[in-house]
Amino acid sequence: MLSRREAIRLMAIAALQPTAPSTSSLRRLPRGSIIRTLLRDVPPDALGPGAVLFHEHLSINLAGLGRGARQGAPPTPPLPPATDNLDLMVQLVNKAAMEGVSGIVDGGHADMGRSLDNLKTIAKQTTVHIVASGGFYMQRVYPPDIAAKSEDQVADDLVRQASEGRLGAFGEIGEDPNGAELTLDERKVFRAVGKAAVRTGLPVFTHNSYGTGPNVPKDIGLQQLDILESTGLRPDRIAIGHSCCLDDPPATIIKEVARRGAFVGFDRVTTVQQIMPDEKKVAMALAFLEAGHADKLLLSADFTGQRTMEAGPGYGRTLTVFVPLLRKAGVDETTLHTILHDNPRRFLAFVPKKT
Repeated sequence: MLSRREAIRLMAIAALQPTAPSTSSLRRLPRGSIIRTLLRDVPPDALGPGAVLFHEHLSINLAGLGRGARQGAPPTPPLPPATDNLDLMVQLVNKAAMEGVSGIVDGGHADMGRSLDNLKTIAKQTTVHIVASGGFYMQRVYPPDIAAKSEDQVADDLVRQASEGRLGAFGEIGEDPNGAELTLDERKVFRAVGKAAVRTGLPVFTHNSYGTGPNVPKDIGLQQLDILESTGLRPDRIAIGHSCCLDDPPATIIKEVARRGAFVGFDRVTTVQQIMPDEKKVAMALAFLEAGHADKLLLSADFTGQRTMEAGPGYGRTLTVFVPLLRKAGVDETTLHTILHDNPRRFLAFVPKKT
């Protein structure tokens, strides 16, 4: 539990978070738009005054990915993931709420060891709105029957999962970093996700392996956008993820993503320093903002609860660590409000469809 001193400190931090009223960008959403949380459907402007983090992990177990063996290290028995400790997760999410977080999108699904029951427990014991996602991660962890199914059959499965699980998004949907391009199955899954998103109205956010594999092309995000759009999915229902780990100081690639109408996800801020330091992420973000694309930027940390037993930032790290760097670099409060408040609500909002 938080000490009284820590609670007071966090309340002071929360008081500094921008809480401006909803802007016209939310008022222009179609009538009947909602954000689907695990507990209920919420109007976008009633999701609370704080930030919405569009890609974190409150329940995840990646032990099956075999990362140590893939990097040439001897296999070791995996430790239980931090997210298995529900008491800890509730405490961390409540701490994030005090730091100015109103909503968190969990970016996991079954092939990533996500537990919907655990997410529901967290949602019921915190004040933060929790949005659950669905889909498939990448080739290495696909269920065996993916190869035998058509993209329409996979899309049917996803639509059913979205309804049964009260999913509010599809994501994170990605590609294996060991390849130079998406596999045939990954392309099939991307098209199936796109079709399911068209049928349900749900948004899609992707995983890109920038900086984690030697053959990952710089335009992989544009390739993902091409495939998703080929299904009839509008680009404003798509966020191209992990763009902050792209080594592109002038932001050439992500400017093109935004010009095409899609959101750009800076969803590894503060978390994966060995790929791209935060200072370089800030510089790329500034180039992106200076080009007039503030309404297309989404922030999050892709945090999985690791290192949470030590004192330090948790799920609010986007607000307590990265946002101060943007402020220091000259990003004003109005722009920060657009990025942290309006953009994720516009991305997540949809009018439910009968499927």
